[in-house]
Amino acid sequence: MGIETAAGVAGKAALELVQNENVLNKTVGALGMLFPYAGITKKAVDMYIAEIEKSDMPIDAKMYAMMNAKKQLKQMKNQKQIAEIAMQNAKEGTSFTSDCGVSEEWLERFMDSAAYVSDENIQLIWGKILSNEFDNPGTTPPNMIRILSEMTPTYAKAFRQLCSMRFLIVSISENEEITGAYWKMAVPYSENIELMNELGISFQVINELETLGVIKFDSVAGYITTGIKDKKVLLCVNGKTMEITQHESESIPIGDVILTSAGETLKNITTIEEIEGYDEAVKKYMCSAGVLFSEEEHYQIVLTGNRFQVKKKEV
Repeated sequence: MGIETAAGVAGKAALELVQNENVLNKTVGALGMLFPYAGITKKAVDMYIAEIEKSDMPIDAKMYAMMNAKKQLKQMKNQKQIAEIAMQNAKEGTSFTSDCGVSEEWLERFMDSAAYVSDENIQLIWGKILSNEFDNPGTTPPNMIRILSEMTPTYAKAFRQLCSMRFLIVSISENEEITGAYWKMAVPYSENIELMNELGISFQVINELETLGVIKFDSVAGYITTGIKDKKVLLCVNGKTMEITQHESESIPIGDVILTSAGETLKNITTIEEIEGYDEAVKKYMCSAGVLFSEEEHYQIVLTGNRFQVKKKEV
């Protein structure tokens, strides 16, 4: 019996064991398209190896098959971990069945690449992206598998830091009414290179993230957010309120980095954290771009979860 034939028979027997065990446990239906990625068991893998050991293959062929089996075991563990993360993070009621709208071809390519991901932090990213695809079939950018395959822990950490650089923009009319409010990512890179380096966001890493396809970088002209018609604008940065009293017509600068569509998808599954000194970095960058701030505190933005309240301070 040849190597591939013997291994194939062993693999088939192991897969049948997984199927039978999961049918008894009534989990195959729940796993849906993620079976057998999330359904593989150690018992099945042990059976796979045992079948090879008792086969009539030559010793050298058997050793090769065993080595290949251990390699496959590691890959299956990676796939299993990522599939389980996806199921844990999926919205309640999400379907994993074959008619859920997720492309079988896409899933196969995704899981084939996922087999080589062993870093736990990177596995978490893969699992959340997979979960998002089942929650919203067909919305994952086409280049995401390639991006994830090239994502390193260093790049992932730097990207999380970039996503954490954001503030709340609140426009105030002359009648003291709120005319607009939204969160905006803002990376004040060019005026705060020392801080960026401390955060692991070196110029080299920025370039690598741009090459990866998750950001766009322009340290010369920078980027702006538009549509701000009111002269008075409040920023809530790291819980601190800043009052802008002068800025370019209908716009304010938001730094040197913006996200691509793939970057936006990754941002949506990224856990952000408060960055010490970010508020001062924002002010320094904006002042260099001609933005003026009030030296007195007239307002306070109070954040409560996803809600906010603007309080005017008494004079």
